[in-house]
Amino acid sequence: MISCSGNAGKKPLAENGILDLRDYKFDHHLRLDGEWRFVWRDSSSSALASTDDHINIQVPDSWKGFRYNGAKLPGHGAGSYFLTIIIPEQPASYALKFRTAGTAYNLFVDENLVGSVGIYSIDSSMSHPQYEPKIYNLGSLSNQLTLRIDVSNFDHRLGGLWESIYFGTTEDIQQAREKQVAMALFMFGTMFVMGIYHLGVFSLSTRGRTALYFGIFCLIIGLRTLTTGEIFLHQLWPALSWQQLVKIEYLTFYTGIPIFFLFVRLQFPDEINLRVSQAVVGISTLFVLLVLFTRVDTFSLSQPYFQPFSLLIMIYIVYALVLAFIRGEEGSTMVLIGFLALVVTFLNDMLYIANVVHTGYLISLGLLIFILTQAFLISIRFSKAYTTIELQRTKLERTNAAYQSEIESRKSAELEVLKHKEHLEELVEDRTAELQIANERLKELSRVDGLTGIANRRRLDEELDREWKRMLREKRPLSVVLCDIDHFKYYNDTYGHQRGDDCLVSVATAIKDSVNRPGDLTARYGGEEFCLVLPETAGPGAIRIAELVRKNVLELNLEHKSSPVAKMVTLSLGVATMIPNKGSQPLVLLEAADRALYQAKGNGRNRVEQNLTEE
Repeated sequence: MISCSGNAGKKPLAENGILDLRDYKFDHHLRLDGEWRFVWRDSSSSALASTDDHINIQVPDSWKGFRYNGAKLPGHGAGSYFLTIIIPEQPASYALKFRTAGTAYNLFVDENLVGSVGIYSIDSSMSHPQYEPKIYNLGSLSNQLTLRIDVSNFDHRLGGLWESIYFGTTEDIQQAREKQVAMALFMFGTMFVMGIYHLGVFSLSTRGRTALYFGIFCLIIGLRTLTTGEIFLHQLWPALSWQQLVKIEYLTFYTGIPIFFLFVRLQFPDEINLRVSQAVVGISTLFVLLVLFTRVDTFSLSQPYFQPFSLLIMIYIVYALVLAFIRGEEGSTMVLIGFLALVVTFLNDMLYIANVVHTGYLISLGLLIFILTQAFLISIRFSKAYTTIELQRTKLERTNAAYQSEIESRKSAELEVLKHKEHLEELVEDRTAELQIANERLKELSRVDGLTGIANRRRLDEELDREWKRMLREKRPLSVVLCDIDHFKYYNDTYGHQRGDDCLVSVATAIKDSVNRPGDLTARYGGEEFCLVLPETAGPGAIRIAELVRKNVLELNLEHKSSPVAKMVTLSLGVATMIPNKGSQPLVLLEAADRALYQAKGNGRNRVEQNLTEE
């Protein structure tokens, strides 16, 4: 048993499972480090006690490698830790703070279960790992309490209480956690902002790969701050599994090192060998692939190998930066200072992971110092760039003033020459544009009926020939509908030719409005006859369209009192449909429609007839 009396300034440590804190002032929380009693669990007996067959084991540390009953303990398994704490008799509320354990635990205080993380079990199929920092408020205590922590691990290479457990007054524990949370969030915010800033710089410059690598590195370290310490990533994303959380933690380590190496090499390419850079990226890629495609208990074995590898990288970068400093490379001093801070905190994290020191993760602090040096360096470079730009601007202004008078004199001479040339070119352009417009109008007029505004016979022949060839290639039906105004001669004789022209315009508009597909064509066939070309339309479809045309014209209610058919203008329509073949011409289809039209006239007019012989 160890006491605090006579050891002012020394950290109290547990010895043989007992920690005497009667002389500790509790002005600050402390770590429950030292010798705990440990019992290896090979049964589920609930009557387990510290007096059972036990060994003394160091906390924080993994149980792996400790000897128990003559045999070395494996990383997988289950065990119980015991610690008796003797505290002063004073009115105070106490609390415990856990970070993580490997990898599930139950906490008992005086044999009362007060909390757990994950699912503890000596059965590997029942045990479930989880990381979750917790504070357990114990309230007021008597002068002695016994902690029992049952720990199981079947998913990581190491098991046990590998991080310190903190004990102190509830107020002090809560305040310490709030400070840690504030610092972690500050670190993350700084990393995130700097990462986004440098990625933005890269997006604005095609030559900014240095900013790209540094921005990615900042985001990686920012993400790492969410997977360590208070593990905010688990709080932000509760559905994230323990396996995924550990993978992210390892990936931020295994990808951050090569990305940072590439960033430094871009700044000092003469000091860092290209083949070394390729080797670093290649080896790191193998570690990354191992994390991506294996389980935690497999890829966690790689950490003892990657740590010395990353240490060699750090040493090499220090060598390159010292060499750049000796050669007087611009910015090498600031980069070296910032990087040394990064190296120190990186070594601290390695020793912390190995349980050699208990300072906590400090790589974010080292990176913050490095970022500040980089920001200072960037400001210096911007200042120099601004000064250079100002000098160049002054020189350009003087050069422009020197050439301005000569330019003005040349301009006046050139303007005189160009004045006539431009006038002539404008005239030619104007005349050419007018001719083009006139040609387009003539071309359009040559294909449009002047009275009705629909396609004329010339365009009808062109479109029918084109659609005939297309339907021949595609083996699809082509239909033609010929329309004739019944007894139109009587209409002209009764109402005059002006009214007759108005009638033709109204009938043409009604026919055109009856078809709405872009490929269909309405044309004036001649006199009072009109024609519809309906590609990809079979006989029944053509009949329906023809009936619609007849009905729409009838509904115009144009008076025709001299017609023997009806007292209003009516149409007779003939329909013909064919699937073109190589041995026939479009004229055959028109003739078939014409025969159907005469059949409609012969059967009383104001009707639709179809030529069945040409299907």
